[in-house]
Amino acid sequence: MRRLILALAALSASLLAFAQQPYPELGAKLDQYLLALAGEPVSVQNEECDFLIETCQDSLVRQYTALKIYDHYLKSKIMGDDAVAVHIARKWFLSGAVKMKTQEDAFHAQLFVQFNENSLIGSPAPALTLFTPDSTTLRIPAKDTYSVLYFYDTGCATCKKETPRLQKLIDSGKYPLTVYAIYVGASAEEWAGYREKFTGVTHLWDPDVTSDWQLLYGVLQTPRMFLVSPTGEIVGRGLDTPALEILLNRELSKEEYVYGEAGEMERLAQLFEIYGDTLKVSDIMSVADYMAARTFGEGDVNAYKQTIGDLLYYLFSQRTEVYRDASVPFIQKYIEQPEIWNTEADKAQITSLGELMADLASRTPVGSQVPDLTVPGTLHRKPGLFRKGVKEGKFKLRKLKGNPGYLVFYTASCQACKELLAAVDDIVAKDRKAKVLLIDMDTLFNEQPDKANELLDNFDLSVLPFVLQLDRKGIVRHRYVQLL
Repeated sequence: MRRLILALAALSASLLAFAQQPYPELGAKLDQYLLALAGEPVSVQNEECDFLIETCQDSLVRQYTALKIYDHYLKSKIMGDDAVAVHIARKWFLSGAVKMKTQEDAFHAQLFVQFNENSLIGSPAPALTLFTPDSTTLRIPAKDTYSVLYFYDTGCATCKKETPRLQKLIDSGKYPLTVYAIYVGASAEEWAGYREKFTGVTHLWDPDVTSDWQLLYGVLQTPRMFLVSPTGEIVGRGLDTPALEILLNRELSKEEYVYGEAGEMERLAQLFEIYGDTLKVSDIMSVADYMAARTFGEGDVNAYKQTIGDLLYYLFSQRTEVYRDASVPFIQKYIEQPEIWNTEADKAQITSLGELMADLASRTPVGSQVPDLTVPGTLHRKPGLFRKGVKEGKFKLRKLKGNPGYLVFYTASCQACKELLAAVDDIVAKDRKAKVLLIDMDTLFNEQPDKANELLDNFDLSVLPFVLQLDRKGIVRHRYVQLL
């Protein structure tokens, strides 16, 4: 999703251009686009594919584009892509908006939708009432545990290879699972013999197909395996045992998120660059709202936590006023959610950072009066007839009386600080009313540690240089000022 936010305008424009070109070129462009979509949430892929089809004005180009997209997702080996194929078939072909090439193709599309739409990833697992070996009924899947629905047949050659692999996973005891082994045949004798070698599972069948399991789970061949979450949501379909194990490992370690990776930070930087110098707090919150709607709003809590967590880290990494101002409403709306950030890892990586950022933001906010402190520093101002341009001494912060006045906290070891110090004289030379008070935190910590700690308690000095702009009354007008 983060990549597509940046690329959507360019991609849509290119489709319009290629619609006038020979179809091979259009096909190549579509292949590139669909490759870029891989891994995005189904809702995002649906929307982007719809946009591409809607963009086509010529009916033949639209048909070609819709069929190309449908065929791509129909043949895809990526789990979950079949949901996009269902969406395209239902919205564009079965509705009559776009015609398929033949009636036979349309019939196959209708069958595909019917046998897949009930068991897509992210949808509630259809409930089945099946029979146990002693003819009692059992409604599955169970809640509050991970469930595997394994449809098999005793005469299926692939099942004879898959069942031992699944048995080995069950015997390992690594995963808290309830495994439902569902025999799709009708021979009680063959089923009984198979059960003897297949242990640790709940054996079920429905020889008369009264539960409609074929249609509800799209079981047209065996084996067919699904993973259902404790909340009853299908999280895996069309699985084999190795894929099931990978998915279980991912599901059972969801709290182990990694935030602030370089690639994600770069994508967010590219996104906000679109706004340029006009970026406002409301723009940042709009981006956050969009991300939340596309993840949590569609039931994907994991994508929500990853995306919102990355945005929190990005805001923390930025030292300009608009980002730091946005961090306050962002944290209040999206981080102060104990029902979402509820693991120890969440508390260590997200909640604690949010609390720190909120605390830093509360220190001498815009509109407040600068603390009534006296600190040693170096004052820079435009020299006059009876005054020097540079003055060393102790200064009362509230009496800086510049118009504007700047407080610059720095350390000599910081490269950005060195560049700022070199430009101070030019800054005051351009504005005769300006005053710049330089406060060396290194010297303070060495000579007056209590004073240094007092400043730390009152200002966000987590990263230096830190610059505030004051008016003549000592009221903070701007923080995180970029003087260069």
